Amino acid sequence: MGIFFWPFMIAAIVLSVIAIASKKASLLVIAFILFIPFSLYLAATPLFEWWGMIFPMFYLAAAYFLRKNIRWLAIVLVSINIILVGWIGFTVLFQ
Repeated sequence: MGIFFWPFMIAAIVLSVIAIASKKASLLVIAFILFIPFSLYLAATPLFEWWGMIFPMFYLAAAYFLRKNIRWLAIVLVSINIILVGWIGFTVLFQ
């Protein structure tokens, strides 16, 4: 799982940005699938417990809102995951 962890997170972020820019909700569903290993890791930590499984659902909700042409809400939902990945990455790099 460690070999897929960071590349999948980066790929999910890139796909989500491309999805919002091109208004393709199917790319957000693929980003949801790529984000699952990260969410399983978060679910195993005591700080996030069940919150770890909530974060990928933001991608599915963003796909739904992008399909309904509510782009600003899709951006907000995706940005939550981007901030989370950035925070975890910053924490790992500067331990």
